[in-house]
Amino acid sequence: MDILERQQGEDHGEKTKQRVVDYVVEHAGDLLGARPVVIPLSARDALSVKSLYSSQNNKGGSDEQPTLWKRSNFATLEHYLQETLTASSKIKTKILNPLGVAEGILLDCQNEIYTRKDELEIDVMTLRLLNSQTAAWEKEMQSEVLDRCRSEVRDVFAKRAQVVSKVLDQLSLIDRLRMGLGLGKTSYDNAWENANIQTISLENELNAIVGEYSDTLSSRTKTQGEATLEYLGKRPAVVGSKGAGRMIGTVSAPKFKGLREDLRSTTTTAIQTLTSRLPPDGECSDRVYSSLCRNALTSTFLCSSAIAPSTLAFLEMIDSAMGVTMSTLLFALGGLALPIGSKRVAGSYEKEWLSYATKLDSSLDIVFSDTMKRVRMQLSESIAPYSRYITAEGDWLLELQTKTESGTSTAHRLRNQTNKACDS
Repeated sequence: MDILERQQGEDHGEKTKQRVVDYVVEHAGDLLGARPVVIPLSARDALSVKSLYSSQNNKGGSDEQPTLWKRSNFATLEHYLQETLTASSKIKTKILNPLGVAEGILLDCQNEIYTRKDELEIDVMTLRLLNSQTAAWEKEMQSEVLDRCRSEVRDVFAKRAQVVSKVLDQLSLIDRLRMGLGLGKTSYDNAWENANIQTISLENELNAIVGEYSDTLSSRTKTQGEATLEYLGKRPAVVGSKGAGRMIGTVSAPKFKGLREDLRSTTTTAIQTLTSRLPPDGECSDRVYSSLCRNALTSTFLCSSAIAPSTLAFLEMIDSAMGVTMSTLLFALGGLALPIGSKRVAGSYEKEWLSYATKLDSSLDIVFSDTMKRVRMQLSESIAPYSRYITAEGDWLLELQTKTESGTSTAHRLRNQTNKACDS
């Protein structure tokens, strides 16, 4: 548009002209790659001068020619082209022009990369929070489910391990001493039966406890999978923030198909394997009875042996002081042998049953560890597309940022070299 053109009887004026010049300088720089030198011209006045010049040659001079030529501003352009725009500056302009355009494009690319990185950072934080939440859930399952399960299983074995101690509490001193003579079997059997009253078999009791916690773990695992999907919702990254984006990195709720059944099956097998190796109740009773009989016999023998030194001292066959001392010592040993030996028998039985608890605990630990690995893997697979997108997008943006920074650096270096060569 002729910036001095009259429209609807109005002159654009200096203010309007300056606004046009400023607009061209601001927006043409991105396309030209450098700040342009804008010289406003009036093509209409220039054509008028040309027409008047032709008429002047035919009819003589005209006073309007200098005024129109000045107003067209072509004199300023001619001066710039003749005096300012040298051959060196022309070469410099032609070289810097594409460099400037390239720098502008690279700058736009960098701005877009920074915007995309800011958007991706939200997804990175989301994934980080999700992993943290999953780790916290695993710790909760470890303390509230797995550790409690193992504790209750150990309590069951500890209760069975206290049977001998309960039997000894029911037997009187006379009953224990009679066992040394083989006369206390009835009292012992009654005490064993009272101390070992079982309303449910050991295997069924363990299966009930472990099965309950297995179901709890399965249900909480499913809940965690649903919570993962609800936590993410439809957050997965959106490319483009101006309404034309597309969803990337979807998530799906893990199914945990067959988890409950598999966990029940493996724990039942572990319990059955251990309980099948346990000695029968009757065998345990007979073995403890034999140990207590030997202990009572030893105590009775020592106490009875205390009579011999006293008798020899009474018959003056040995020194009386020595006889009393030996009798007292043997009687004391006999008296101590009974409680100490009984405690040793009870401790040995308790240690044996607690060792069974340790073996089952090791088996359950393997089962639960494998289950948690399976759960962790399925939770990870459910958000794998989302996490893969975040990783790939981050790597790609980093690569683009490196390339654009390298291109910008190269353009700046070429600009400096061009300025130095053209100005020298």
